[in-house]
Amino acid sequence: MIAENLVKLQNIDTQLTDIDELLGDLPLKVEELKNQEVALIDEVAQNKERIKQIELSCSKNEGTLLDLKGKIEKHKDQLFLVTNNKQYDAIMHEIDHLKHEKDGIETEELLSLQEKDTLEASTTEKEESLESLTTDLGERRKKLERVISESAEEKNVLEVQRNEAVQSITPPIIALYKKVIDARNGLAVVEIINNSCGGCGAIVPIQTVSEIKNASAVHNCGSCGRFLYKDKEEKV
Repeated sequence: MIAENLVKLQNIDTQLTDIDELLGDLPLKVEELKNQEVALIDEVAQNKERIKQIELSCSKNEGTLLDLKGKIEKHKDQLFLVTNNKQYDAIMHEIDHLKHEKDGIETEELLSLQEKDTLEASTTEKEESLESLTTDLGERRKKLERVISESAEEKNVLEVQRNEAVQSITPPIIALYKKVIDARNGLAVVEIINNSCGGCGAIVPIQTVSEIKNASAVHNCGSCGRFLYKDKEEKV
């Protein structure tokens, strides 16, 4: 009876594995694309915010440059009114100071405009990538939702059946089953075929085959550790 329950449990786990494999890496891919989408949206938003800051800064600088140019021209006009070298030197010093300040702002503005051009190009590229990614993500989400919907009911039924099967087997056997199924790529229970393990092909002693067929004992393959069963309708 234990062997029959193990076979039933193995069949259920195989079907559950098939359902999971049907999904494949789609859930992970959807999650990965979603993370990429969020990152791109954030990058585009940051770029646009920075562009706005640059535009405000440039607008402010334009006003400052106009003010500086006006002051420079005003000081140049004052040069014609000076009466001594000291006054002349003082005005020239102020003009040089204003020019230096003007040059600094112009350099800053030039760098800012270069950054703006780079950001605008990058933003356009990212928005195009985002549009493509969002379309791809939408399609994969629909596929994932469809596959999940189609398999959900079947999976729920199998989960109920699995719980019932587990309850009919002793905890030590279940613990060993879990250990074997994890170690053997999801296959813990195999049939004896031509007196050999259906999992690894190792020869099974005739006496063991008889005991397994008569359900008098639970046996594991001495080579791979899988649980063994034998179709009672088959001759030894």
